[in-house]
Amino acid sequence: MPIPLQWDGQPGPAHVDTVETANRLYNFLPQALHRIQGAAGAPPALQGAILVPLAVGGGMAVYKITALLQSQQMQHFVCKIPHQRRIVYTATTDHQTTEDTTHQLLDRLVALADRLTQRAPGLFPRSGGAWHWHDAEGTPRHLLVEEFIPGLSVERLKHHYEQQWMANQLSADLYHQHRIAVERLAVATFVRLWDALDRRLFTSDPSPWNVLVHQPDALPGRQPVATIIDLHGLEDDVGLTYVVQRLASVYGMRQDILADVLIPGVCDALGAATGTALLRAELPQLEAEAARMRQNLGVDVQQPLVQLIRALA
Repeated sequence: MPIPLQWDGQPGPAHVDTVETANRLYNFLPQALHRIQGAAGAPPALQGAILVPLAVGGGMAVYKITALLQSQQMQHFVCKIPHQRRIVYTATTDHQTTEDTTHQLLDRLVALADRLTQRAPGLFPRSGGAWHWHDAEGTPRHLLVEEFIPGLSVERLKHHYEQQWMANQLSADLYHQHRIAVERLAVATFVRLWDALDRRLFTSDPSPWNVLVHQPDALPGRQPVATIIDLHGLEDDVGLTYVVQRLASVYGMRQDILADVLIPGVCDALGAATGTALLRAELPQLEAEAARMRQNLGVDVQQPLVQLIRALA
């Protein structure tokens, strides 16, 4: 029996139709909550749920779900609805369709979430599962459900610190400390992802929008908990060179960013000794790529990174 759904905000009509259909066909909400909680026995009985849009851009629209249990307790989680376009950036064969890749991506995200829940709890939201079907016109529909993670994204925190500085609520030194601390946390969180996935998988989009900080007020005095909330665009069989280069392309190749954010973030995630050893082991590849870039483009953007790694004790 599908549960009553209430919509707040300005949901997209197509999104409403997708969720309402999944509710009618699969009664997916109790199943999803049961899976997220990792509970044994029968799924919980729900009295109803309220859905409100959190984000409608990017590869998937995201809605927050507040479910009311019969015990009058509230449970929060999110559902993600892929837009009708390709949302995976990894290589595919010619015969694969958008439907194929979307189906595979969502199922892969469910499997990765389950794996990360075991290996690195809290690094990625617990999965509530994925559902796939075709509507009356034969159009594929997909729905993904995940644990709701409270917090602020690293990007929003950086903007918040900037606003405080401009309003004279933070000194220039404190603003710099806060910004460095939150970016270092983002780098460390993404490197932990690579480490937890056997040091061979990484996201092509390690964006500061995709990391939520649970207790932002703890910065910069101690490291709070952070969670990655989006893993589309996963790349296979990548080493630390690729990870460092992707992070540097997002957070910056300036000397101060490399020295205060990137290298320390790697060592925060892997441990100082292991991080240093792995970075130094990547030197030959980084040096070769720096030489190719210098020869082909006449610039040496990799050189600051190479020099910093050479100087590691």
